[in-house]
Amino acid sequence: MDTTTFTYQVIWQGVIDFSGAVPSYTFSIPGFNPANCVFMIIPTRVQDVQSSETDGSGNQKSYPYVTPSVGQVVVRPKNPSSGASTLQSRIVAKGYAIRYST
Repeated sequence: MDTTTFTYQVIWQGVIDFSGAVPSYTFSIPGFNPANCVFMIIPTRVQDVQSSETDGSGNQKSYPYVTPSVGQVVVRPKNPSSGASTLQSRIVAKGYAIRYST
């Protein structure tokens, strides 16, 4: 990252664990605004990284579905418009909310 043209600040970090039966997470993050913030998810276990596009467990290793809004981020294990039979993510990851400015 070239920080000569902008600055950034980590305003929240935490574990996102969909290895069990977690329906979703709602994180209240003061100062979070999609206009100048990003939410990143980084896997923490090697088994959560899809080995190839043809990996049959792709949905279980996929990144969760993130819905950002002012002051909060909702993280779901699958797209909310998916059907009941759609497999959900089973990853364990680290989440970061980052605010940036120029």
